[in-house]
Amino acid sequence: MYLEEQSAGGAMAPGSGWQVDADQVRAFAAAVAQVRANLDAVSTEVTDMGDPSLAPMLGTSPVGQELSEKFTDRLGGTGGLRGQLEVALKNMEEFVASAERTVAAYEQTDADGAGNYRYS
Repeated sequence: MYLEEQSAGGAMAPGSGWQVDADQVRAFAAAVAQVRANLDAVSTEVTDMGDPSLAPMLGTSPVGQELSEKFTDRLGGTGGLRGQLEVALKNMEEFVASAERTVAAYEQTDADGAGNYRYS
């Protein structure tokens, strides 16, 4: 729930704005942490796509070897699925890193604001 400070006329008072409830920040931080864990897991799987042990075994004939190389390149090559997933993961990494910075900024602002109300 967003908390809005409004004047009697319904418009926002000058210098005021919206606030975020502490529970929202905690929920957002938890969601970002879960997304980070999922992103890390997917990144590991994409990295593992280049593992030679995953190459298809299609026989020793020239045709089987060529098909094996073709499948390997389409799966683990930079122009194949792995390459496309790496681009998508890079974009997601930037998004998640931005969300993590946002969480840190909210938490720092909250801590700074709470410092004004602590009794020493």
